[in-house]
Amino acid sequence: MFRLAASAEARAESRADRRLRDLHPLLSPLHDALCMRDSVTIATQLRLAQLAAPTGAESRRAALVAEAFVRRGFASVRVDRAGNVIARRSSGMHAHAPVVCMAHLDTVFAADTPLVLRYEGDRFVCPGIGDNARGLSGMLALADALGVPGTDSAAVPLQRPVEFVATVGEEGLGNLKGARAYFDGLAHDGVQPHAVLALDGPGDERVVHHALGSRRFRITFVGPGGHSWADFGRPNAVHAAGRATHWMASLPAEFRGRVALSVGRIGGGESLTAIPAHAWMEVDVRATDDASLAIAENQLRALVRQSAMDENAGRRIDVLTADVQLLGERPAGHLDSDHPVVALAMAATRAIGRDPLGAVASTDANIPLSRGIPAITIGAGGRGGGAHTADEWYENVDGARGLSRAMSILVALTAS
Repeated sequence: MFRLAASAEARAESRADRRLRDLHPLLSPLHDALCMRDSVTIATQLRLAQLAAPTGAESRRAALVAEAFVRRGFASVRVDRAGNVIARRSSGMHAHAPVVCMAHLDTVFAADTPLVLRYEGDRFVCPGIGDNARGLSGMLALADALGVPGTDSAAVPLQRPVEFVATVGEEGLGNLKGARAYFDGLAHDGVQPHAVLALDGPGDERVVHHALGSRRFRITFVGPGGHSWADFGRPNAVHAAGRATHWMASLPAEFRGRVALSVGRIGGGESLTAIPAHAWMEVDVRATDDASLAIAENQLRALVRQSAMDENAGRRIDVLTADVQLLGERPAGHLDSDHPVVALAMAATRAIGRDPLGAVASTDANIPLSRGIPAITIGAGGRGGGAHTADEWYENVDGARGLSRAMSILVALTAS
C-alpha cells in the first residue's frame, strides 16, 4: 500500500512537472521580464514600506497600488466597500472562473511607527519591508509582466481572467476583513474562483496549503474591590486572572502539535494598596482544525468560570464575575499534499532549484480554503527576517527567481 501511495504522489508530481515544461515557451519570456524589471520591483517595495498602513488605515497604500494598476493600463480597477483594491485582467474565455492573486496591504505597526529605511550591507531594513511590502510589489510585478489584453500588443494570452486583489485587515485583529469581504462579494454574485494564490512576505521555498485557524479572546474579571487591609478577603480580580493564566499555560499533552494557546496581554488593578476590582487578559488560541479549535475554546471558557468560582469560594455577596469576549476568529482549512494546486506549486519550486516545503500558517488564504476554494500562500522571492519587529529586513537574493515561481503557478492555473 505504501508503494501505491508513493506512486500516486509521484504521478501527480510528474504531471505538474510536465505541465510546466509544456508552458515553457510562454513562461520563458515572462521570467526574463521579471528579471529585467527587478530594480523597479525593489523600488516599489521600498516606497510601499515607507507608507504607514496599520490595520484599518491602509488607504495610502491602497491608493498607490490602485494608481499602479491604472498606470499600467488596467481598465477595471476599483476599491470595494472594505477598502480592497481589485484589478481585473480579462481573458478571451469570459465564462471561465477567475484565478485570484492577492496580497495584503496592512502591517502590524501603529500609524506613528517611524518607517525609516536603512541599509545594512545588502539588507534593506524597515518595518514592514517584507510583510507585506514584498508581497504587494511582487503582485504588481506579475501584473506588469503579463501585460493588459487590448492595450498591450505583447500581453500574454490566458484562458482564465485574473483578479489581482490587495486586501485590507489581514493582520491581527483585522480578522481577515478584506479577504472575507472579497469572497463574500464573489459568493453573492454566484462566482466560484478556480483557485487562489496569495503572496505574503519574502521567500521561495515554502508552500502554505494548511490554514491555521485561530480565535482571539478578551477575558475580564470584575469584583467589588476594596482596601488591601480593611477589606482583605474580598475576591481579587487580578488573583482570578493569574489563576486562569496558570491553568491556560498547562496545555494538555494530547493537544500539543494541534493547539497553541497564549496569553498575549494582561493587566488590571487600580492602586498598589487596593484589592483590584478589575482585571483583563487577551488570549490567542490556534489550531490546525476547527474541531480542535472548538474544544480548546470550550476548555478556555471552563477554566475562566472555574477561576471565578474559586475566587468566590464561600461567598454569597461581593462576588466576582467573569466575561469572555470573542475578538476575532480565523477558520482553518487545508489542501492535501497531492492536490493538483499543491503539486503545481511544489513543481514550480523545484523548477527554480529550491526544495519545496509544505507549511501551516494563518493568511488570507484561510478564507477561501475554509469555503472549499483551492488556495495556497507563497513568498514573493528573496530572503527576509525580523517580521513584525522594528528591525524587519529584506535581502534581494534571487528575488526575481522567486517571482518566477509565482508566475509559473499563476500562468499554469489560468491555463487549466
